[in-house]
Amino acid sequence: MIIKGLEFDCTGGMCPEQYYVYDADGRQVGYVRLRWGRLVCFYPECFEEVIYETGIGGEYTGCFENDEQRMEHLCKIADKLLEKISERAVD
Repeated sequence: MIIKGLEFDCTGGMCPEQYYVYDADGRQVGYVRLRWGRLVCFYPECFEEVIYETGIGGEYTGCFENDEQRMEHLCKIADKLLEKISERAVD
């Protein structure tokens, strides 16, 4: 799915729900995972810099409750990733 120009490629639909995120040039710019009730986005790859983190549901939650909740958080994550990308472009 494309959100704010970024491609969120879902690689695990449940437990954990996770996404690799790519920019328009196909470069990986993020990794998103919802597992154990913790939604986290790493930049630019898995287990690098955490740029978004929040609790979702209970301790066993591994996927979003509905599409509205999914889009709310993925849009916030897209904003954070776009900020990091623009910072990188300035450096």
